Amino acid sequence: MSEDYTPDMLAMLERQRAYFSSDEHILERARPWRGASAEDCWIAVVEACRDAEWMLGLMDAETRERALRPEPFPDRVLAALEAMQQR
Repeated sequence: MSEDYTPDMLAMLERQRAYFSSDEHILERARPWRGASAEDCWIAVVEACRDAEWMLGLMDAETRERALRPEPFPDRVLAALEAMQQR
């Protein structure tokens, strides 16, 4: 599948990935929720789940299966989780 993408497209996707996973972006997205009530947060979670369900419904079966397939945790994450569990 990656053979369908040009180097420019791959570079653009990498820039998007870097931006959307950056601390700056995460903090920006979290800012409106500081001080929000548990009820407001729950309503937002339910709405986000509905949106995700709608988007998954638009996908063909193969794409949906890939989107829902969990990625394995990196070894460093597994080690951190194991260390937390031992506390």
